Amino acid sequence: MAAALLLPLAAASARGQASCGTPTGGPASGAGAAPARAWAPPLDRTVTIRLDDLPLRAALDRLADEARLRFSYSAELLPLDRRVCLVRDRVSVGDALGEMLAGTGITPISAGGSQVVLAPVRTESATGGAPALARAVGVLDRVIVTGTPTGGAHRSSPFAVEVLDGRTLARQGVQSLAQALDAAVPGVWAWTQSPAGLLARYGSVRGASSFGVSAPKVYIDGVEVANPLLLTRFDPARLERIEVIRGPQGAALYGADAISGVVNIVTRHEGVGPDAPAAELRASVGPSSSDYTTESVLVQDHALSLRTGTAARNAALGVTVSTVGEFVPGVSARQVMATGTARVVGARAVVTGTARLNATSAGAQASPVVGSGMPSLAGRRGPRLGPPWDAGSPGSYATRPTEYDSGSGAEVATVPSRQTERQYTLGGSATIQQSARWTHAVVAGVDGYRLGGVPVDGLPIPSASDSALRAARGGADRGTLRVSSTARLAGPDTRAATVTLALEHSTAREQTTAATGLIVPPSGDRGGPADAPGAVWWSNTGALAQTQVTLNDALFLSAGGRVEWIRGPADNTQVALLPMLGGAYVRESGPVTVKLRTAFGRGIRPARSVTRGGTWMGGPPGRALVALAPEEQSGIEAGADLLVGRRLGLHVTRFDQRASGLIQPVAAALPDTEASGGPHHRRVAYELQNVGEILNRGWELKASGGAGPLSLVGTLSLVDSRVGRLAGGYRGDLRAGDRMLEVPARTASLSVAWTAPRWAASWAIARASDWINYDRAAIAADLASGVRAPGDLAGPQLRAYWREYEGVTRMRATTSLQLRRGVALTIAGDNLLDLQRGEPDNLTVLPGRTVTLGVRTAF
Repeated sequence: MAAALLLPLAAASARGQASCGTPTGGPASGAGAAPARAWAPPLDRTVTIRLDDLPLRAALDRLADEARLRFSYSAELLPLDRRVCLVRDRVSVGDALGEMLAGTGITPISAGGSQVVLAPVRTESATGGAPALARAVGVLDRVIVTGTPTGGAHRSSPFAVEVLDGRTLARQGVQSLAQALDAAVPGVWAWTQSPAGLLARYGSVRGASSFGVSAPKVYIDGVEVANPLLLTRFDPARLERIEVIRGPQGAALYGADAISGVVNIVTRHEGVGPDAPAAELRASVGPSSSDYTTESVLVQDHALSLRTGTAARNAALGVTVSTVGEFVPGVSARQVMATGTARVVGARAVVTGTARLNATSAGAQASPVVGSGMPSLAGRRGPRLGPPWDAGSPGSYATRPTEYDSGSGAEVATVPSRQTERQYTLGGSATIQQSARWTHAVVAGVDGYRLGGVPVDGLPIPSASDSALRAARGGADRGTLRVSSTARLAGPDTRAATVTLALEHSTAREQTTAATGLIVPPSGDRGGPADAPGAVWWSNTGALAQTQVTLNDALFLSAGGRVEWIRGPADNTQVALLPMLGGAYVRESGPVTVKLRTAFGRGIRPARSVTRGGTWMGGPPGRALVALAPEEQSGIEAGADLLVGRRLGLHVTRFDQRASGLIQPVAAALPDTEASGGPHHRRVAYELQNVGEILNRGWELKASGGAGPLSLVGTLSLVDSRVGRLAGGYRGDLRAGDRMLEVPARTASLSVAWTAPRWAASWAIARASDWINYDRAAIAADLASGVRAPGDLAGPQLRAYWREYEGVTRMRATTSLQLRRGVALTIAGDNLLDLQRGEPDNLTVLPGRTVTLGVRTAF
């Protein structure tokens, strides 16, 4: 079958290559051909180039590699998907670029050394003069936006930054953030998400930075996402790139909650070229296996993307609908995503707008691994509970075991059968080039979410017996305003500097209702009704100053600091200083480039945050939360990068970080109480406590290479995350020297892609191994059999249920064949090893092997 599939693909590839074997016009090819124009160095370099029906993006990369040059351009101003066919012998780089960029309004400009900037030109003046540059060259050097408010070159970054190209992710069929990060970003591991799990779970972002709420800070076009754990999927057709900063080094720029890193999602802003399609339609359908159903599960994914306008003025809209059938009885999922973008590029300003809406509905039944022995599964009944926040212990979430309605007349409530999620983002930005020296940027937007019936399955006691945790609902909205100005100062000879000043303010409002529709408090319980809603407000204000000095385009020194004012819901104000220091040295010798870098940073996360409250692991703003210390992390990273042209890259990073004040929901038994008309019940409370000091150390390695249509990317991470010391008053199950729970010691990935004019194929494998977590299946079995009651699983007693998980391996593959212009057939396989359990514990259930057949058409 494989051979039968590969034969037509190979034939199609041969036909595509043969169709681009001759020159298409322009200067005559062959030895001794004179250049069409006298170009300034390095555009006068002579090259022999063969570009066989490649996208403009790939063609520029190929030419830069052949000429040993660096091209800087704004991705928003070029039709990077336009196909290029160019065969030339001994042609100047300037002439080759002129042919490739014909009709785009972009011209190559020499910036000295090996740097070439592709810049827009104005229309001819009334006097008939030659075209002039539309803006200063430096502003267009934004190929990668990395850790600077107005953008900067990857070359000068003092810390490790990974950039995931959206078009590459689209070709590989990647739609989840976990798949994207695990396959290409060393040091980051996100567990595969069940379609019924609406909250992401990060196993490691350079170790542990919290319990249950470890996550990088996430931005969409500069607008902060209110709860990063809710952003799990994206539409690859509307994605330009994903940029990832790991560790607290980015906190000086991005403020509170960035203690483990930052993910910056940049959407696509592009118009419709002369030969480019204005619409794209994708549809795929196929079966998924499941050990918990008698028939295969139907999986569907459909998307429509529309574009209009030019590179300077454009708008786009993308809509995606995805469904997963009942992979366990009563549990299916449906998701609708819509993304709209707009951009206007003027002579001195770029203005963008972004709107996003996500709606998800999924089943809320407990894991089928627990079985029908759990009372709340058999009867679909919820527990009889006291007040969710015990009046005598602020900050504790109290629950009782399930109580049956056995004729006693006691009230019980039904566990919600569905969980819902709504997310939205609305924002805009403006970048203004005041002069060749000053650039100003403004970002304003709001992001929010609404949840209903979302479980918290990260706690050790399964939600089947602690079903009050299944009923949290509520929402939050966060508004962000950021203003920055960057001055680029040119010194004598080859010295330069940039200075950035910025102000940022965000205000968040959260309203969470505990167990509405589930808890019916018995008469006489203290603390008021369990479903009493309450709005919580807090704000963050940050002032930033940062400078970078450049010497000989080789040595880059960075220093910056941010003062953060954090005002909490209980009128407590924290002031934090978040510094960042770093340096990078770049040495070039022919096609070989070596970069050495190091950076230090410090980050902070308040005890009460939208992320913690949204997962129902933060509780109301009581005295206990005010008394908790904030979570902090600081440390250093150092690394080296070896690049051989654009064909080979090796990256090594060592990190050593110290986290303190990490907050854990600690299970604590409460005294027995007697419910009216019922037996005695021993309750368990989850109380938030500071653990102490955690040491996160390790190595990150990444290698990438390519030859012609073949490209490979491999990563390896070695992480040691351990408890250094315990805080006073901590009563949980961790001890000094313990490994942190749910953090893999080793993660690795390998991705292989083959891209030809008519067909493309990709294969990816990722593995996480050796982590400690709770044996939640054993806990569920003991609770179901009556060997244990929830109140018995408190504090150090939970250590008896620790177990070592050997590891999980994921494999996925995609193939696409272009049948004719604008029509392609796709075949995708996910979870090819049919792993349905064991990640990150033995209760979580995932859909099995999934194979879909699809079609993609552009018109």
